[in-house]
Amino acid sequence: MSVLIGVGVVAVVAAGYVGRKGWLAFHRAVGITPGTLKYVEPSQLPTPPMLQLTLVDKQIKGLPPVIVEQLLRIDGKADIFQQWRNEAVKAGQTPMVSEDEFMVSKLLQTRVPELIESYQHIARHEDLLQQAANRASNAAHANSQVSGEENMSENKAQALGLLLEVLIKIETKLDSLLEGCQNEALQQMQVMQRYLDQRQ
Repeated sequence: MSVLIGVGVVAVVAAGYVGRKGWLAFHRAVGITPGTLKYVEPSQLPTPPMLQLTLVDKQIKGLPPVIVEQLLRIDGKADIFQQWRNEAVKAGQTPMVSEDEFMVSKLLQTRVPELIESYQHIARHEDLLQQAANRASNAAHANSQVSGEENMSENKAQALGLLLEVLIKIETKLDSLLEGCQNEALQQMQVMQRYLDQRQ
């Protein structure tokens, strides 16, 4: 009886060993190294490269994730629009620059970096005020600083809201410009179809 129990234990241990080795071999075969994944804070991830926006990593680093996502969407749409214009130039067309195109270009190249700098300036000052309030040793002084912190917190929230609102408006303008490009291409196709229909 003890021989059967010993054989059973050895069989279970051998099956576990072979199963684990097989599991690790499977992971290596598909390119995964088990046990090496490490959690990285989202704020410590490298910022993705911007294709059309002229922002440096220093400007993007301290921004909230919602703003970074919005900037990436705007950058992607601006890149698509620029590719559309480049393809039109390569095709021999000279696309005219509309007022909306000029405004969006100006916003993307100069105003968005200025707005981000203003937001970061407000955020830096709020952080400094909070540090000063934390260092305060007097309870009465700390109580008077709480209202100042709430006011600065409201200022930071207002600045964030304004920045987000401006970015949403820029994205809406880019959407309308891209839709205009698509409509223009569709109209050219319809003109060609009408021409061919008249020739039949």
